[in-house]
Amino acid sequence: MASKEIVDSILESIRDEVSEFVEKESKITSSLEYEEEVLRLSREFALKLISKGGQDLPKSRNSKKSPDGFRKDRVG
Repeated sequence: MASKEIVDSILESIRDEVSEFVEKESKITSSLEYEEEVLRLSREFALKLISKGGQDLPKSRNSKKSPDGFRKDRVG
């Protein structure tokens, strides 16, 4: 899939949630509730971005460097 198609797919998938938030936004009276809704929407967007990104995730920087788990330059 081309980059533009991937972007369109991601944005289309989150469009409904953003529309609901915009309609609901004016009725929210608590700053805590507002922040929770923004964070929820942000998490949903991030998950869709990751899942539909179309690319493999980078290798973990925390993975072991050698098969036995010990670094060669480590003493002890």
